[in-house]
Amino acid sequence: MKRTIDDNILAKYFDHTATAAQLEKINNWLEEDPKNEVLLKQYHQIWTASNAEVKNFEPNVKAAWEQIEPKLEVHKKQPNYLRIAAVAVGVLLISTYLILTNNRPTEYLSFKSEADTQTKTLADGSTITLNSFSLLEYPEEFESDERRIKLIGEAFFDIAKNPDKPFIIEANGTEIKVLGTSFNVTARDENVKVSVNSGRVEFKKTEKKKVILEKGDEAIYESKKDTITAAPIFDRNVFAYKTKIFEFKNTKIEEVVSTLNKGYKSNIKLEGSNWENYALTTKFENENLFEALGIIAETLDLKVENKDKSYILVKNTVSE
Repeated sequence: MKRTIDDNILAKYFDHTATAAQLEKINNWLEEDPKNEVLLKQYHQIWTASNAEVKNFEPNVKAAWEQIEPKLEVHKKQPNYLRIAAVAVGVLLISTYLILTNNRPTEYLSFKSEADTQTKTLADGSTITLNSFSLLEYPEEFESDERRIKLIGEAFFDIAKNPDKPFIIEANGTEIKVLGTSFNVTARDENVKVSVNSGRVEFKKTEKKKVILEKGDEAIYESKKDTITAAPIFDRNVFAYKTKIFEFKNTKIEEVVSTLNKGYKSNIKLEGSNWENYALTTKFENENLFEALGIIAETLDLKVENKDKSYILVKNTVSE
């Protein structure tokens, strides 16, 4: 597909200076064609290596990822303002505005993920698994009467119980408050989705605009409508990148492939066309990718081929 995204927009994206309109253009571009995700990764590699050699990029723009190195970095927050942060996305885009409400400066550490998931255990014993291209900000120790952190992107939380010190996640102007539970938060754009795996969660925009979620519930905050809507979890595989448990019930093979690619960070493809009649009902629990593909191949009478770091599913028989 012909590339239609402007290099200068990409430069501002990597530098964390893109406007909301520019971020929307990048997000739309990524959704137009899966190949654009590969292009974005290639541009990021070039940008990181030597942005002076990249054509059309503004020469005074610094690579965004250099500002949040994989090592833990301590940086001081101002009392009432946190700058716009935008971090590069794989299939996926991150952009948010976070506003501090504390009256005193707080020192935070940064922890990020790139193409692969990353797991961090906090001082209280809580475990956080970042999905690809996500950023976590947290204090080294939870010294106040609450445990407050910030998220840009997507993460699965397994929170250590402490009734006297609630755990609070800030994401795109919303707050998720828990005492001890496990759940997923997606905050890759101006909207926020919370899906609860266990326990009980309070999800709020304001005191008058909040919902209580329990196991099997999820809620979405839609920024444009300024509403929070709760419902049963639509996609049980929302946790799969963390749990490696995948459930399919008469699911179209195209959706199966898409879900596995997201969960395993893999590149599975279907050879040819006419896959409409191929559907899968099964459950994978901690199988590795090769084992899962073997089960799919045996169930649907397919072959698995490995080409150029991709797995190709091929029909054993050709439909007439």
